[in-house]
Amino acid sequence: MPERITVFGKKTTLVETRDFTSLASGLKDGPNQSVFFCNVHMLMLAQEDAALADAMDNADVIYADGVPIAWLQSRLSGKDAKVIRGYEMMLAICQRAAKHREKVGFMGSSEDVMNALVGKLAGRFEGLSVAFQHCPPFIPGELRSTQTELKGLKDSGITWLFVALGCPKQEKWIAKYGHVLDCNVLAVGAAFDWLSGKVSKPPEWMERLALAWLYRLLRNPIKMWHRYLIYNMKFIAKAARVLLRKK
Repeated sequence: MPERITVFGKKTTLVETRDFTSLASGLKDGPNQSVFFCNVHMLMLAQEDAALADAMDNADVIYADGVPIAWLQSRLSGKDAKVIRGYEMMLAICQRAAKHREKVGFMGSSEDVMNALVGKLAGRFEGLSVAFQHCPPFIPGELRSTQTELKGLKDSGITWLFVALGCPKQEKWIAKYGHVLDCNVLAVGAAFDWLSGKVSKPPEWMERLALAWLYRLLRNPIKMWHRYLIYNMKFIAKAARVLLRKK
């Protein structure tokens, strides 16, 4: 069992290696697993949103999706915690799925992004079997799925379902429906946009220096300013209090 580190009351998964092949195989060994990727925004939002907090409490795996979360894991555990991003795990799983003939499914985003995404992944991973695609209409609040939709998803025979509805909608959907699906479900956020090529991803050097948030803020300040500036400051203040108490 992977080690769990409690960060701000949420049990996150500590990873000491970025061996994605092994991580993907480990997920496959446990059927019907729900996998989240926790960044500062999600962690701080969970302090305010009870439904998101409950979804995180019931998730099987919560990786550190960003340097600040991994850094805090390291400070609390004394171990070398690694960052595991959603799009990285998605690529590793698609590579595994193509090799082992496991079917994958995608849920979220727009038809334009979905078509580009599937085309890019099929070209990158020869033999990848995409057995399910669904782009739900955008609605405020939680997304609800009908029994017919859930049956169609189950009948597709997929092993992996990637959900990109944005946080916290995707995590709440997985918490509500993931347990009735015969597959592993991963909440991958902006991975569809990035891997489809429709939206540029933060460069690697900015990700290493924990500046991916700044890249996204500068590209879309009206949408992102509250998410990053407010929640980042809340994270810094709370992390300082936690570490001072530990010391």
